[in-house]
Amino acid sequence: MAEQQHDRVQAEERLSLLFEPDILLPTQFFAQLKRKRYKCGEHRLLVAIIQDAVECFQKHLHAADSKRRQLYLDSEAWVSAEDDRGPFSFTSVCDLLEMNPDYVREGLFHWRERERGRHRARQLEAAREAVADSSEELSVPVEMRVEAVAGGR
Repeated sequence: MAEQQHDRVQAEERLSLLFEPDILLPTQFFAQLKRKRYKCGEHRLLVAIIQDAVECFQKHLHAADSKRRQLYLDSEAWVSAEDDRGPFSFTSVCDLLEMNPDYVREGLFHWRERERGRHRARQLEAAREAVADSSEELSVPVEMRVEAVAGGR
């Protein structure tokens, strides 16, 4: 009886872990992929391809210069492409690495939207601070000055 109770508790713990959010850094995730059962060069190449795409997607999201912006746009186009005919398409690479391409794609796009929201909030806060610091003596309401500095965003 006690053994059945113990087994049920263990099963419940495993089930609860199933529904917890996965919080992993990209380096932790890719380290797991690198340690997977395939140690051959082809597997390492596939891991390097998807790792580079994710890093370009995340590092260069807010890039201002054209080279880094193009890296972001290229990685976004590769991840977004639904075409899976080529051996190095996003879908093919994910399938070969036993990853769900739709899940990875959705996760990246969800991350992008959250990051864009944070970026806009930081810009707005910086604009508010700049307006408050530089023109406290003006009689123009702060909201109008913030909008002028932020460019109406």
